[in-house]
Amino acid sequence: MKKQPQVTEQTRANLTQAFWSLYLERPIEKITVREITERAGYNRATFYLYYHDVYDLFEQLERDILTQVQVLVDEHLLAGDTLDFSQHMGLIVGMAQRFDGFMPRLIAGDPTFGERLKRIIAPLLDRFIIPERGLNAPEQEILREFYLSGLLAAINTWMGQVDRMPIDRLISLVVAVALPSEVRQA
Repeated sequence: MKKQPQVTEQTRANLTQAFWSLYLERPIEKITVREITERAGYNRATFYLYYHDVYDLFEQLERDILTQVQVLVDEHLLAGDTLDFSQHMGLIVGMAQRFDGFMPRLIAGDPTFGERLKRIIAPLLDRFIIPERGLNAPEQEILREFYLSGLLAAINTWMGQVDRMPIDRLISLVVAVALPSEVRQA
């Protein structure tokens, strides 16, 4: 018997949503398959059709988010010859906003997630920002980490705020403060 793609997709989405609601409440070690399936309205056998365990579900979710970010960077942000930092930052923040509530928890809950995210975004800096500065390799490494850590921290802080400033204000604030004028106009 073949599964119907829409049913499979909906089942996975329901299991994922149940997991996230639990993960936002407590650490992954304290989440059971039983809790996920009860919250999603399925039995444990259904869960095991898609995942080996709670950690497998979590890894698949992280991989899916990182793949979406990688596609955004590769197909949209690195595709042009110039950097429109405001527009590109808007795409990055918009992507983070799609995972609202999850991104801060992912970065806080899995230290490797933030590092993997930085590796995906780093080519933007390496191509458009760092070469303009005329720095040696150790200086470039420090500046790259400064920008990447700052960007993730800013997005994370903004997402954690109850009364967030509008996304365009966040972007203009970061662009005005973090980038030299020659890069902003590139």
